[in-house]
Amino acid sequence: MLFQVRVRVDVGKMAEFGRKLQTGALDRSAIRGETYCLAEDPAVGFSVWEAPDLDAFEAVFSAWRPYYSEAEVRPLVTPAEAMRRLA
Repeated sequence: MLFQVRVRVDVGKMAEFGRKLQTGALDRSAIRGETYCLAEDPAVGFSVWEAPDLDAFEAVFSAWRPYYSEAEVRPLVTPAEAMRRLA
């Protein structure tokens, strides 16, 4: 399954979050591609994650949640699946 993840970084936890990212303490294996941030609000980021199911996603993402003041997770489908569903 693919998931669109929109988060707002907790600015008060930025230093700890940065250290975790630099040392590889957070599992990035489910993230596909890069995380992009809004130009007008760089604390907000978007990324695509992939996991077998929601439970597997949550198992990985739960370590990231403490560094976000907001997190929204939405299921995605591929373009081929979208076309199939629209037909």
